[in-house]
Amino acid sequence: MKKGMTMAVIFSVLVLFVAGSLAQPQQRLMRAKRTFDQSPNRILAVLKANQEELNITNEQIKQIQNLIFAHQEKAIQMRNENAIQRLELQKLLQDRESLDYEKIRSVLSQSSAARQEMFIQRLKQREEINKILTPEQREALKALTMDLMRERIRPLRLMRDRMQRFPRFRDRIRR
Repeated sequence: MKKGMTMAVIFSVLVLFVAGSLAQPQQRLMRAKRTFDQSPNRILAVLKANQEELNITNEQIKQIQNLIFAHQEKAIQMRNENAIQRLELQKLLQDRESLDYEKIRSVLSQSSAARQEMFIQRLKQREEINKILTPEQREALKALTMDLMRERIRPLRLMRDRMQRFPRFRDRIRR
């Protein structure tokens, strides 16, 4: 009885250890994706942290901050509109017996247009930030960004290499 209980505890600990070790690569991947965030606040934080190195003035930081706030306000409004459209789509899909395909198509196209507009707004924001910076500052920021990217991609490459060397683990993760 005592031997069976000991074996059950050892087996349980072993299962927990193996499950935890298999889950870690996925956690590292998710963490790496989060840290390579290109959000406006992240860009502003990088600019502030490297203000001296990039020779960015306080006036430029203030201009970029105001620009980011204005764009974020627009983005919040667009996300709210998109949420309303999703709710409208849910209402249309409630009655499965009599679906109005034209209305569904209309809501989906409006939602798609809103996502496209959000993407365009992000591109415009980056362009406006680049206009505030001098060409030398843009080059220094680009070099700094590439260094940060290489630093954050390194764990992903290590995980990829491990998965290639050990196909059993790769197959387990994919399941």
